[in-house]
Formats: sequence, structure tokens, C-alpha cells
Amino acid sequence: MTIYQIKRLNLQHHIILSLFIIFIVISLPSRVSSLYLPQNAMAVGPAATSPQCLTSSVKLELLSTTSNQTLSVRGTLDLTEFTIKLDPFMILPGSKYTVRPTNSSFSIDLLDGKGKTLARYPFDPKVYTNISQNKDKMALLSEAIPYIPCTKEIVISKDNRVLASRNVDDYAPKVRIIFPIGGETLTGNIIVRWQASDADGDNLTYFALYSTDAGRSWQNVASDIKDTEIPVNMATLPGTTVGLFRIIATDGVNTGIGDSNSTFNVPSTSGTAG
Repeated sequence: MTIYQIKRLNLQHHIILSLFIIFIVISLPSRVSSLYLPQNAMAVGPAATSPQCLTSSVKLELLSTTSNQTLSVRGTLDLTEFTIKLDPFMILPGSKYTVRPTNSSFSIDLLDGKGKTLARYPFDPKVYTNISQNKDKMALLSEAIPYIPCTKEIVISKDNRVLASRNVDDYAPKVRIIFPIGGETLTGNIIVRWQASDADGDNLTYFALYSTDAGRSWQNVASDIKDTEIPVNMATLPGTTVGLFRIIATDGVNTGIGDSNSTFNVPSTSGTAG
């Protein structure tokens, strides 16, 4: 059995990353409605209610009808060398957007297959405050922005100079939880298992979530998983009679989501049920 361990990184990075993932996944509604672009996001290009590729230019306020999908962009910026290490991105339905700054030299650009800019979103990196003086100045990139269908490249820039980019493949991964599937009473140490596939043949990264209210809200259990199973000590999670696990699979951008088939029971060990 492979025991999953989160690799040791900057503690502040872990805290912000966990909060960001919770911010994203806890805002996934059962129905998506009335999502708008964040203020100061500049966008040009397609707009329609269909997820198909579109080419006509439209006003900014109409872009919110293109799709109700949120792209989470994550990475670590070296503000001394102006380099960036990208983490896996995710496309999720109906999540909240992070606030756009009025002005910034940094931007996230969404490009189509011909290199045309579909949207540009300025952002401010979240600077680490606990870096010693003889170390490079580091910052976290953690942005949630509207996603535009038919985006083929995501570019992170400073003053229009490309720092990093990531291509978008054609197919999203598929993921299915095989344990627990629902109806069980879960106690002690268990192994959450799933199956996943990707038509593009990409390597996948997974995130495990847990719900105590039948999927209305979620908490992060583990991030950046490479295996298709993780050990979970149920005694460390809130008790519930309507529990669910969720696995999010990403190929770096495209994302698949799989939930337990039905709810399961987790006896409370702390006296407080979810």
C-alpha cells in the first residue's frame, strides 16, 4: 500500500493553497446562476450560451454568458529572478472569482488556437512575508478567473513579457470513485480508491474532498495526489450520516470530477456531527 504524503513545501504556501482550494470547491453550487466577470478584467472575443468556439468580438459584460466555468491558476513566482513554477490548474463549474486589481504589471491571458487573446486578467502575486533577506523574494499565484471555451493556451506575463505558459488539450479526464461508493459506515483508517482516464494520455493530478452535508459544501482532504488511492483516518474528519468523497482530476488544465455514488455514514468521534 502506498502511503500518500504531501511533499514538504513552504508552510505559508501550504496554508494559502489549502484555503484557495477550499475557496474554490466550497463555492461549487448545485445550480449555476448569475456569474459575472470580476471588475477590471479586460476581455475580448467570443460570447454565446453555447460552449462552442466563437470568434466575434463582444462587450465585456456579455462574456459572462459564454460559460459558467472558473479556471483556477496556481503557481509560485520568484520576484527576484522573475521566473515562475506552475502547479496544476483546474476548470470548475460555477466557482467564485478572485478580485481583480485596478492596475497590475502581471496578467493571465487566455489565447485561442491562432494565438488571439480571448481574455486578459490582471492579478497581484501574494508575496511571502517570511523569506530571509538573503533569499529571493517569493510570491504565490492563486487566481480564480472566468474560463472561456476553446482556450488553447494560458499565458502568465509581466509587463507583456511571458513568464510561463500552458497548453490546453482537447479532452478532460474522467474519474470514478470505486471506494467508498455509498451505504457504508466508515470508521478508523480506510483507503479511498478511484479509477481515472484521459483520452490525451496526460499524466493526472488529483485532489480529494470530503462533504458532511451530501455535497452542499466540501473540505479539502489531500492535494496534488499522483496515485489513485489515499489512506484517510476517518477519526480526523467530522461525523455525518450523509457523507461523500469527491475526487477532482486535472491534466494540468482540463478537469474531471467524480463523487461517491451515494452517501455514507461516519460516526462522530468528537461529539460534533457534520
